[in-house]
Amino acid sequence: MTVRRRLEDARILTAAGQQEGAFIQVLIATAATSKKRYGQETWDDGESFKNFIYDEMGIITGEWKYGVELPFLGKKTPLENILYHHLRCQLLHEGTMPETIVFTRSEHENGTTRDYLHLGNPFGYPDGWIDRLATAVWLAPENDDLWEDESQYRLKAIEQLGELRWDGSYCRRPGNRTKQQKGNDETMSWTYAGVNMRFRYPPSIARLQVADSLEQQVQRLRQEN
Repeated sequence: MTVRRRLEDARILTAAGQQEGAFIQVLIATAATSKKRYGQETWDDGESFKNFIYDEMGIITGEWKYGVELPFLGKKTPLENILYHHLRCQLLHEGTMPETIVFTRSEHENGTTRDYLHLGNPFGYPDGWIDRLATAVWLAPENDDLWEDESQYRLKAIEQLGELRWDGSYCRRPGNRTKQQKGNDETMSWTYAGVNMRFRYPPSIARLQVADSLEQQVQRLRQEN
């Protein structure tokens, strides 16, 4: 099955009112396209997916192009992390939406679409962003060969998007890490209550910095409980 077929299935499911099913198809198409842009020999699946979302943020949100962080579960969280960890992984592995996220309906009036974020609990993800993500996949240059029959439509869409579209620069997402970088991580291991614990961190971080970071996390967890 090709990326194009995934988006075609998403349109059918959307027309049938199956929003979650449509989103799953779009997420599968997104993952496949991200691997074309960020090869598997260098990047793991999660990094590829999040890099692609960061690249295409302008199309997805229709406004914000880079570095979109939103309040989610009590802290500012990059949108690409919400999409990968809390939506993509939950929907594909569990088959259901997480309880912490719901879709918010977009409104259409006088040829204009308004998407609504709900920055509360549950977090409201605009359903219009599903179609916008599909558009990013449709227009990705890595998929040019899949839509040769729609080349004129795609060129027109690209012109209309203007500066919102990805400009071709790779790997700008803050904190992205290749497989090789992750393979060079330092590891701390210990046993607590008979359970083996392991913590990995980049070699550029000193062990005392790791200790300070862990202490901060412990304090935060104690305050929450």
